[in-house]
Amino acid sequence: MATVLIVEDEDTLRDSVARYLEFEGHDVLAAANGREAFDLGVSGRPDVLVADWMLRNHIHGLHVAQTLRVVDPGLNTVLITGFPSRDLEQEFESGGVTQMLEKPFDLEDLNRAILVAAEQRSEREAHAAAVLEVARAGAISFANRGARALLAQCAAGEHATDVAAVLGAGFAALLDGAAADWQRAEPSGAPTAWLVRTRPRRGGDGWLVAACRDDEPRWLTDPRLRILLDHHSRSAPLLRELGPVIVLERDGAVRRLLASQIERIGALCYLADDIEGALRLLGAEPRAVTVMIDVATADTRLAAWVRALEGAREHVRIIGIGAAGSAADLRALGLDRLLDKPWRIDELVEVLRADPVDRADRARPA
Repeated sequence: MATVLIVEDEDTLRDSVARYLEFEGHDVLAAANGREAFDLGVSGRPDVLVADWMLRNHIHGLHVAQTLRVVDPGLNTVLITGFPSRDLEQEFESGGVTQMLEKPFDLEDLNRAILVAAEQRSEREAHAAAVLEVARAGAISFANRGARALLAQCAAGEHATDVAAVLGAGFAALLDGAAADWQRAEPSGAPTAWLVRTRPRRGGDGWLVAACRDDEPRWLTDPRLRILLDHHSRSAPLLRELGPVIVLERDGAVRRLLASQIERIGALCYLADDIEGALRLLGAEPRAVTVMIDVATADTRLAAWVRALEGAREHVRIIGIGAAGSAADLRALGLDRLLDKPWRIDELVEVLRADPVDRADRARPA
């Protein structure tokens, strides 16, 4: 059987799935959110991830899958969702998704999907980031394949058990400082310096550590490492307060680009194929108050779509994408703001930060 990591924010569902899988002989790790899943996914070394796509924090199930795959490229995922879409399926490869189960699902189907995912597990050729778990006293409790490759270049060797033998007696100050920014380290016996970044573990008992050679700095800008280490851009805290953003856009490439940029600047994004999907997402996600609509997709149905969204969420904020018109025209249609195409990242930030228009002030046509 397999070691299975479940990340599901519905307590009853998570507990029932865990009990069933344990009965079937699996070792089960259970997380209520993405942050817990990262901690368990590093220390517990699961064979298979079972992740709900829609979670109640700023990390959804595919984020968990993609990020843990940087630590363990062989990890496969069974994704659970009540909102299947073409865009979701196009992200499967990056998260190692072997099967998607739509809610409600049969537990026997889940078990079969887990067995398939475990059988398909392989040590892929993709490079893993160098990730370690280090206790406050210096003991290395976990080093993944990428970390062992780095350690093999040091005097302490691939199987080093204490970070002091690698980074010296001052390792604690170095790792504490690396929580704020990448720090340069001089590992004993290594042919080149390292760049190190950390996240303190719960309770202050150590660090989750990412490292790379300073002449191979590609990991410094990898968004999956930023998620793993809980590092965000300067604008992220403001945008995270907005809650998830729902995007209804006709062009698939533009839709995915918009989603990636929204998440890059700190907000969670859900993509809808049609107005029915957007309304279902609004109903399932109480934190979502912002909907972005491609005006060309809506066409003559825009006013009706706006009314439907307003009926689904009292204080919904509706942003039009790609239209032109006067402020009065936009208010009459029910749009709060406009994001013209082609847009820049600063324009996206500005429109998401803007205060909503008071609906009582709108002159809606009869």
